[in-house]
Amino acid sequence: MNRRGLLLLIVVFAGAIGAIGSRAIWLPTAWSLSPPSGPVGTTGTFPQGLALSPDDTKLAVLEGGFNPPMLRILDTRDLHTLQTIALKDGFGAPVWDGNQRVLVPGGSTDGIEIVRLPGGTVATQYAGPYVSAVAPGADSESAYATADLGNELIALASVSATFATGTHPAAIAVAANAVYVANRGEATLTRVAPDGSSQTIAVDLHPAALALSNDGSRLYVACSDADTVDVLDTKTNAIAARIDVGLPQGRGASPNALALAPDGTLYVSLGAENAVAEIRGDRVVARAPAGWYPTGVAVDDRNVYVSNGRGEGSRADPNLDPEGHHDPQYVAAAMRGSVRAIARGAFDATSTAEVLAGMPVPIATPAQTVVRAGGPIAHVIYIIRENRTYDEVLGDLPVGDGDPKLVWFGEKVTPNLHAIAMRFGVFDRTFTDAQVSASGHNWSTAAFANDYVERTWPPNYGGRRGPYDFQDGDGGAATPGTGYLWDDADRHGVTLRDYGEFVDAPLLAHEGYFTRAPGLKGRIDPQYPSWNLHISDEVRVDAWKREFESYARDGNLPALEILWLPNDHTYGTKSGELTPQAYVAQNDHAFGRIVDIVSHSRYWASTAIFSIEDDAQNGPDHVDDQRTTFYLASPYAAPGVHHAHYTTSSVVRTIELLLGMPPMTVYDALAPPMYDAFALQPDLRPYDVIAPQIDVTARNKRTAYGAAASARMNFRDPDAVDPRALNDILAHVAGRTPQR
Repeated sequence: MNRRGLLLLIVVFAGAIGAIGSRAIWLPTAWSLSPPSGPVGTTGTFPQGLALSPDDTKLAVLEGGFNPPMLRILDTRDLHTLQTIALKDGFGAPVWDGNQRVLVPGGSTDGIEIVRLPGGTVATQYAGPYVSAVAPGADSESAYATADLGNELIALASVSATFATGTHPAAIAVAANAVYVANRGEATLTRVAPDGSSQTIAVDLHPAALALSNDGSRLYVACSDADTVDVLDTKTNAIAARIDVGLPQGRGASPNALALAPDGTLYVSLGAENAVAEIRGDRVVARAPAGWYPTGVAVDDRNVYVSNGRGEGSRADPNLDPEGHHDPQYVAAAMRGSVRAIARGAFDATSTAEVLAGMPVPIATPAQTVVRAGGPIAHVIYIIRENRTYDEVLGDLPVGDGDPKLVWFGEKVTPNLHAIAMRFGVFDRTFTDAQVSASGHNWSTAAFANDYVERTWPPNYGGRRGPYDFQDGDGGAATPGTGYLWDDADRHGVTLRDYGEFVDAPLLAHEGYFTRAPGLKGRIDPQYPSWNLHISDEVRVDAWKREFESYARDGNLPALEILWLPNDHTYGTKSGELTPQAYVAQNDHAFGRIVDIVSHSRYWASTAIFSIEDDAQNGPDHVDDQRTTFYLASPYAAPGVHHAHYTTSSVVRTIELLLGMPPMTVYDALAPPMYDAFALQPDLRPYDVIAPQIDVTARNKRTAYGAAASARMNFRDPDAVDPRALNDILAHVAGRTPQR
């Protein structure tokens, strides 16, 4: 039996995600982590990167996640914390300038934060809009910085200068005869010569990190959305080699940091693979397991050090207390990072096998299944909803692994969701691949969120970065190289119609809704509202129904429809707005109407309706803070309780299999398809929507808990509010505040 098969047999899912035997730590994504092989240190939220001091005794780690930013100094001997220094902000990787000074890209401070050790004093030198990378200059009075939101390289010296770059400059390399900048929003580098002239150099997609060889002749470029490391000849400025760091199972490694050992060996942090690759002779010779989503890498003669954005695993949040009065378990606040030390000699065939063992084992296709192209299910309606956990909605079901004490929106508020689950199947081990909406809508439609999204949403949600640019789909920094479901459909002749997802509100009152995603042009309903909590989900269903009835009449229903029903997000308790219960009940009824309409139509016998939350950040759950609700409605749905571990990517993969589309990334390629969710024989009885059991027109009173705080919140964009404050309000309204 091979190593992966053995690992599968010893996995025991014991009600909570955590340590599995002594071999692996299971993740909500259905991937797993090998325990650290050497020392491990704990950090705060989302360490953005790390740097090794010139004397190899210390590591500087920049914590730039949801919680207040900090520079952490670790001892390389055992990774214990020597010192922490509070920062105003920080984004990207720190850089040592001698053994007593660390330069930190200051993010929203718009400057370089200069940290002097051991005193920990911090001085900020202005550079430009949202500093994302720094590099020391020729002397202590000079430095370079990139302005991520200004698209600039700034040379700071006695006389400073500014140079235009491409979009979202992310890294700097200072060579003897030029300064190179990686433009993360493009597929280019900017080269600035000593005379100030500049040159644009084409590389692979979304370069995120740079490393200069010891002799300066080669520049290594980590291209985060191409799964490659490009090697640039600095004499000719031409690509001399292109090193593939991905896996044959599919794209999605996210190379996002580089480190060169003294002997010239190159190490690459592979964020989405939870691994570090070792490169010699322009090829990957070995991999070693890292923690969850590595973000930075450093190396000395003995060890490779890697920072892990999400640390060593996930956790449950049954005592969710967003304001931190009890235990601040909001997913982004609780997501502690880590630093691992991996012996350089540990990179070998065994460590490579451990990396592969952390990937889901492909499930064999059953001899008989309706989950196949050309089968009885020819149409899929895919509904994306907002932010709920399993326990807060379905924890009161009489079956399944729910905790009724954690229910916020139970059967009285969501009678249709409960009835649909009980009739068509209860899925109590379905997890979102994302923690929040910024990444969630990418995972829901692309089975992936790229390094730009995963790296920028934590400070965005922490209130230190704008804009909210995660759902543009226009080919910019947030767009994954593998594209979205609509691109996959277009490539393989699958008809598609989109309602609200990746769609923007009209610029002028008389215009319709529009999209910036090239693959959706001509495929959206311009009358279907996108994000706007002042528009009822019932109005959205009315708009969708208008087109559905036309398709039913003409017999030309698209094979794939994607709908966004966002109003279970709620508007908090702002005076005059619908109450949270009314919002969720409205969303429940709208969803029930869709199932009712389809099940009474000519298309019921050939349709499967899927619905999943984009994330599960706004509620408690006793299993994991990424466990969510999933609903399947179809004549072929297999009723009963399904304990199989499914993910957002499982939903995407099942849709692809039904419609004859190949997987887009390594995540949907390996995700467990939902074969067991379907029966071979149909039950063609229609579903009759259940009328709301509460007043769906009820509005918040001025005296409602959190009314004043809700009035100050920004509900113009998904998740633009302070999630801790909103969760606190929802918990109080539901009467489920933690015991103090």
